[in-house]
Amino acid sequence: MIIKVIPVGPIAVNCSIVADQTSGEAVIIDPGAEAHKILESLNDFKVVGIVATHGHIDHVGQVGKLKKIFDVPFYMNPLDNFLINDEIWSGFATYIGAVPCPEPDVSIKEGDEIKVGNLRFKVLHTPGHTPGLCCLYNEENKVLIAGDLLFKGSVGRWDLPGGNLEELKKSVKRVLTELPEDTLVICGHYDETTIGQERAFNPFAGELIGE
Repeated sequence: MIIKVIPVGPIAVNCSIVADQTSGEAVIIDPGAEAHKILESLNDFKVVGIVATHGHIDHVGQVGKLKKIFDVPFYMNPLDNFLINDEIWSGFATYIGAVPCPEPDVSIKEGDEIKVGNLRFKVLHTPGHTPGLCCLYNEENKVLIAGDLLFKGSVGRWDLPGGNLEELKKSVKRVLTELPEDTLVICGHYDETTIGQERAFNPFAGELIGE
């Protein structure tokens, strides 16, 4: 597995390019801004899909542009369809350079698998930051692409459109208790972390996992 994490746009959304070394196939996850930067990072990988962990505009701002370039399916949970062209704040779309986002071609839900060559990512539906937020988990390599569910030392906001604190608590507790401690967590913004580190040091974790 090859993973390239590219911070894009003025609020540094982590766009991930995940590729299978054997087949050369890749998916682009959360292309929120700066399509040119994402394209430069693709090398010779064959893009077979575009995935959004959730529908906030800073995570889907370049889906429309990249779909036109690669003509590949766009994967997202449909519960977030109402968010994809919501600016959140007036002028925010212009600020991050977002283009209109199409609705997903493929609706993903709990238990689905997204295949990239020989790689398999299990879809974990983890609402709270948004109704449709889905983490992507590769069990073989112990990698979780968490979107804005979990951050190093923090958790996702629940005061933005679609947020729900009680659902967020359940979802964070789920990933902190169900996944192995040495799972690498690629967050939607900022630094990567591990499940074990967040269990031990995240100030929200004690309350959320009942310790």
